[in-house]
Amino acid sequence: MKKYSVADAADPYVSYDMIHAHTELPSYSEPRLQLLYAVLAQSKETRERSELFSLVTALVQLGMDTHDLVDTETGQRTEIQMRSRQLKILAGDFFSARFYQLLAAKGEIELVAILSKAVADVNRLKISFYTTAENASLTTEQYLMNRISLKSEMFAPFHKYLSQPIAKVWKELLQQVTAFEVMLDELKNIFDAGGYARSFAYWNLHNIVTSTEEKKMLQQNSYKLLVDKYQVRRHMLDYLHTAYEAVLRILETEQLVELKAELAHTVEEMKNQLGNFSMKEVEAQ
Repeated sequence: MKKYSVADAADPYVSYDMIHAHTELPSYSEPRLQLLYAVLAQSKETRERSELFSLVTALVQLGMDTHDLVDTETGQRTEIQMRSRQLKILAGDFFSARFYQLLAAKGEIELVAILSKAVADVNRLKISFYTTAENASLTTEQYLMNRISLKSEMFAPFHKYLSQPIAKVWKELLQQVTAFEVMLDELKNIFDAGGYARSFAYWNLHNIVTSTEEKKMLQQNSYKLLVDKYQVRRHMLDYLHTAYEAVLRILETEQLVELKAELAHTVEEMKNQLGNFSMKEVEAQ
């Protein structure tokens, strides 16, 4: 029997030819969504609503992630670029609207309020994060913690629905799964320093380079040589290993046997991703 996938369940609500023909959408936050589905399915109060709650969270998260891709640069754009930008704005709004519609149809008004507040909290965090980043005053740890907070905030409020012993470990488990997901994304986009917040590699180098020449390379986003020189990938892989091992440790708790089984595929995927990037690091040496 095919394993339930939150992303597959959400796909019919976001697959529109016009959107996909003219713009790109972000990928689903698979580890967080599968984690959410698993803990809800294991809790008595939400077992029958686990698919609905996971689905609407996927849609509102996708809506926010789509808005994050909107080009905010000034200047002239081609017709294709303008259409792509407009569709990202409209698509993000549309995905968010579907979450309201689905919950209202089921009478889940409490969750509408909870997720709406979470959206507002995420937006406040973004403003604070971007302001600090623009002032060039972020440490590497602050950058990472901010990104983890932004990615986990939408999922955190579900603790009120969870049964013990899952409720006891929810906060740490969510943080570690999110940390893994964030660092994996950073490794995939290690040389992408665009946007206000820039990247983990950028802030890591920002806090250690001292020479005028190296600072200039960083300012011009030409820091591939610096990444190699200061072994930034190895530093990032350490974070990835730490998050993965923390997830394993939490799930080894005797009372979480069923949750561990439910998350087996997700944990295996995390292991494979970790192995792929570790192998790339070995090959680069």
